[in-house]
Amino acid sequence: MSDKSLRVYFTTHHDGRLTGQLLPVWESFFDEPPPSAYGASETEVYSLLETRVRQLMLDDPTTIHRFLWEEELQARTIAVEVHPQTVHKKRPIISKALVPLKLTYVYGKMESGAWRVRVPRFGWSFVIEELSIARQVLQHALTTALLGEKPKGLYDFRHEGEEYVRSWDPGRLELDEKRGSTEEPPHPVLAQIGEELTSRALGSRQPPLVHDSDTREDWISHAMRQPPRSLLFVGGPGVGKTSQVLRLARVIAERRREDKEKLLPDIWRTSAERIVAGMVYLGMWQERCLKIIDALSHENHYLYVDRLTSLLAPQPDGSSIGDLLLPAAMSGEISLIAECSEAELERCQRRFAEALRPFRVIRIEQPAASEMPALMQRYQAVKHSRVSIHSMGLRQLVGHLETFQRDTLFPGKAFRFLDWLEQQGERGKARTLYPRDVSEAYARYTGLPLQLISDEVPSDQATLAAQLKQGVIGQDRACERAAGVLARFKAGLNDPEKPVGTLLFAGPTGVGKTELSKQLTRTLFGHEERMIRLDMSEYMLPGSAQRLMEVGPGITSLAERVRQQPLSLVLFDEIEKAHPDVFDLLLGILGEGRLTDSLGRLVDFRMTVVCMTSNLGVEQSEPAGFGAERGSEDFLRAIRQAFRPELFNRIDHVIPFRRLSEADVLRIVDLELEKAASRAGLLRRRLRLVVEPEARAWLAHHGYDPKLGARPLKRLIEARVMAPIAVRLSADAGLEGAMLPVVVAGTQAERMLRPEYRALATVLDG
Repeated sequence: MSDKSLRVYFTTHHDGRLTGQLLPVWESFFDEPPPSAYGASETEVYSLLETRVRQLMLDDPTTIHRFLWEEELQARTIAVEVHPQTVHKKRPIISKALVPLKLTYVYGKMESGAWRVRVPRFGWSFVIEELSIARQVLQHALTTALLGEKPKGLYDFRHEGEEYVRSWDPGRLELDEKRGSTEEPPHPVLAQIGEELTSRALGSRQPPLVHDSDTREDWISHAMRQPPRSLLFVGGPGVGKTSQVLRLARVIAERRREDKEKLLPDIWRTSAERIVAGMVYLGMWQERCLKIIDALSHENHYLYVDRLTSLLAPQPDGSSIGDLLLPAAMSGEISLIAECSEAELERCQRRFAEALRPFRVIRIEQPAASEMPALMQRYQAVKHSRVSIHSMGLRQLVGHLETFQRDTLFPGKAFRFLDWLEQQGERGKARTLYPRDVSEAYARYTGLPLQLISDEVPSDQATLAAQLKQGVIGQDRACERAAGVLARFKAGLNDPEKPVGTLLFAGPTGVGKTELSKQLTRTLFGHEERMIRLDMSEYMLPGSAQRLMEVGPGITSLAERVRQQPLSLVLFDEIEKAHPDVFDLLLGILGEGRLTDSLGRLVDFRMTVVCMTSNLGVEQSEPAGFGAERGSEDFLRAIRQAFRPELFNRIDHVIPFRRLSEADVLRIVDLELEKAASRAGLLRRRLRLVVEPEARAWLAHHGYDPKLGARPLKRLIEARVMAPIAVRLSADAGLEGAMLPVVVAGTQAERMLRPEYRALATVLDG
């Protein structure tokens, strides 16, 4: 009990969020309220509390001592009953009724043998001789607290949710006691831009490390020498580069605990963004970098800077952080740890070869898929997960991750799914998942439909085509060819080094090309919000292609959106209008499934479906009217002439769209009217839209244009049907539960309208 640490009291609210409050060992009348934080998880609460505690220590370093506990605390919830107070004839009367209340207290045994009891929600504190009398003491305290209170005072004692206490050691908060009173505190600039990892490496809040690199002993020996060698971890996303740094911090902490006299490096974690944060004036961030070098100079400590590419990225004035830090690393004055991918390393070797000279390159390989079931079981055991997965389910999960998440690597993507799975379960309830359960959970996790990811749910090309045809009218052949791409994706036969599918929709405007892209998105991902739509008319000018690759806070470029959501459909609308530089970018996207952003990082397109639309081959002199169309060879000929051969050969399918027939337009009218009838304003008033056949034919005739296709139809329905209804509803706020006829002027349906319906009817004429 000699080691002191903090105690955090957590309260769970009705929305699942948590409040965490530091528990003081003692309190005086003039003390400030203890630090507290509110967040979605324990991790978020700890992070906010750490900021408040460090600020508290900057104001008064001795303040932390009143929050350092030696006793092990536990929480207990008891039910007590009180007689509430009522008022009768303006006089308070204690009621005979009993009101049950739940009260949570924490307790810990002191060295003297007595028990310290606290009720954190109300700041009550007692020392009692025996823990068995805690209930009676709290009953008396509660009765005293309520004496003379109004009835509404009971509301303050309501039970919010689960309340519990956790030990917490954020590290480096009590340097005098933990590291010796003669040791100097860290340089202020290091505390401003980062946190030290080795002091907290053995804490309970650290993430579990279950996957070990085969080359660990080799590079750890380089880290232990004086001065330590700069390290560069190279590997794909999810392979565990950051975990290896945390493992190094743990090894250092363990060896420091075994031999307190041995000189071992600290690891200060930061990033390029944190280094320049708040540096708004010219020269400020350069001055901070020089202070960092001064603080670490020949101290034999590590500065972990996260991404190497961010270190080399130019700042607004043209220079980079690496211009200042890397020369010091080359001379051995400071030691750095950085990480990057293999592609980023190749780019640095070509453009910044000198920047790599101080580093020892350590490649981290992902574990084989056959090793992942055992690693996932170890990960769940270390985290004490209450969700267990059957061995067959683990193998099925590995298959799903390997097939449908190729943008990240093992073991990271598997561990992230397990963390998500743990959060989905009910608190405290154990459960076991079998293969079908795993597939259903993975479908919810990714948004992919179960019929596409699970072999247990059959779904042939005809079924998928039927789903596409529900939202795309009159383009059956196009739907069938697009369904073939989905069937290939389900079978796992698509090229793993290219996008899932590359489709070029060619045909007149207004015939359903964009609608088929939306329907593909809904079928693949459940919602059309997963579609990234780019209007190529915005990328016609020289230099506009660079906007596709921009990254950074607040930027919604193609690279940024695909990095955030790799499982998506990318639509290049009217591709023929794009500048030739855009076609150069498409060569890499369509051929190798990747794009290099403005910082030199790769964006993975291998889990996207790429669709393009084009009006090439549509001539103004074509015959007008329903069903008039050209042959598919005309579209192919025009596209071949417009696109370079290397781009055309990277397209999987060129799908021609035909002009709509009269029957197709009538079906589109029904579809649009069905959407209009389901609007909230009509449903809320229980109003029913009834459109006569003559009115449907009238809308189909006037809503179709040979050159614009069915695009005018939506505008026509809004102007001639929905707008008059909206005017009528605004004038008659009490109209409910009625039928709203839509008829054509002069038809029999219009003449036979009863008087009560005639006032509500929308009459189409002209």
